[in-house]
Amino acid sequence: MPDGCTRKGVSFDDLTLHYQPQVSADGTRVVAVEALLRLSRPTPRLATPADVLAYFEAPEDAAALDWWVFRRAAIDALRWPTLTVSLNLTAERFRDPTFAPAALALIEEIGVDPRRIELEIVEGAYIEDFETAVANIRALRDRGVRIALDDFGTGFSSLTYLLKLPVDKVKIDKSFVDGVGFVQSAAIVHSVVALGRALGLKLTAEGVESEDQWRFLRAAGCHYLQGWLFAKALPAEAIDELMASGVAPRGLAA
Repeated sequence: MPDGCTRKGVSFDDLTLHYQPQVSADGTRVVAVEALLRLSRPTPRLATPADVLAYFEAPEDAAALDWWVFRRAAIDALRWPTLTVSLNLTAERFRDPTFAPAALALIEEIGVDPRRIELEIVEGAYIEDFETAVANIRALRDRGVRIALDDFGTGFSSLTYLLKLPVDKVKIDKSFVDGVGFVQSAAIVHSVVALGRALGLKLTAEGVESEDQWRFLRAAGCHYLQGWLFAKALPAEAIDELMASGVAPRGLAA
């Protein structure tokens, strides 16, 4: 669906994407950014991204929003030739047998290197048709697109998804990062890192907000870190400035 089209009275012109940096474990370089939905003109009816998702709840509307996000993120990826750009899609896309060919056609149309696109599957999403999902993922990975399992550990399907889905990365949910000062959460993070590394996966810890969390996650063996300690989600223009500066994003959240 082209920019500017409207569904349920909500125009895509009202939406924008911000990007939250993901940094190397030592905090010295930006390696990726995650595309996050934002409102360019918030209104009482549409005050948060959650409001937008509620408006695009019907299957045809959710599909239109997914493709809008995909196109915008892929276009913005051309701005940052050294970064991976990740985006979250609804589970319905992976259950659609036409998804991988359509996604690869879009990537080719825009001219972005597929190796710089990472698609995130929310761990709590209901995949249901694993055969179709795996076929889509394999077709995408064969062309270089990366697949991440987001919010890992928050649902009941964590190990099943790791067993059945050929992913490249696991993102450790913020709820576990918040609790790394306690024995249970710390043990879970260590276990997830050990499992991921044994399977040859990269690991990103989400929601890093303190120096103590950073030190723990780095020592635990996470490859990448994401959170307000380093930077909040930023407009694309701010990412341009960040990359041009050549410095790590510490302090941008202040």
